[in-house]
Amino acid sequence: MKIQNKIYLSIFCFIVIGTLCAVFLPKEPKRNEEAVLKAGAGDDISGLLMKEVLKMMESQSKISSEEIENSAFLDCCSNSAQWAMNAKEINVAFYCSHIAKHTVENNEDVMIYAPVIMNSELIVYQSEWKEIRELGVLQGRKQEQKLAEETYPQIEQIHEISQKGIAYSLEDGQIDGAILDITKAAYFPSYFKKPLTEQDYISYVLVVDKEFEKTEVFQEFVKAYNQAVEKLQDTKYLAKCMEVDEMWVKDTTIKFLTLPESE
Repeated sequence: MKIQNKIYLSIFCFIVIGTLCAVFLPKEPKRNEEAVLKAGAGDDISGLLMKEVLKMMESQSKISSEEIENSAFLDCCSNSAQWAMNAKEINVAFYCSHIAKHTVENNEDVMIYAPVIMNSELIVYQSEWKEIRELGVLQGRKQEQKLAEETYPQIEQIHEISQKGIAYSLEDGQIDGAILDITKAAYFPSYFKKPLTEQDYISYVLVVDKEFEKTEVFQEFVKAYNQAVEKLQDTKYLAKCMEVDEMWVKDTTIKFLTLPESE
């Protein structure tokens, strides 16, 4: 009888634990099956741009919020960001140049539509520049690493660091400086900053599903994008979005590019 009671008690405990897990543990975000526009961008300047585009579309009643799904990646170089496009979880996204090229090479259903942002990275550091020898860069950012090495021969080593760890490594002095997206560099307004290179280069491009590119919704997206870019080209407005002083933004070379619109 005692054994039977223990069995019942064990079953009851499993039921209680299972119920608690179902209620309190984080759940997988539910996908919006009704979404027509499925956008994706990183937690960086490309994400800020995407939010402005979608806000523009909604304000003009070009598409309802129920028809939009915006996926934010921690970093476009992450596996989940690349998987999202391949699995058709998104149909339009901003990717860095390196990952965009890799994505289209491995997925014939998507294409690079056009570049969207140039010169969005900065080198942030605390000491005198002549003392800077080691930099940190986000994992997978091969283009940025190459540009820094070519532009600044004094750099002896560049470490690939995760999105979560690079700011800590900079503040803790584990690296002399870091190559950061402009929105992340803005967290260090008192630090010195340098352009990644003196030459223009493409930071982010628009990758789009080929079938979605043929739709009217995509054409509305392009129009809204160009209107959002016009606003962000105003350094005062961009500074407000980034919560920094306008002079801080003016001291960068970031460029937002317009997209070709269909006739």
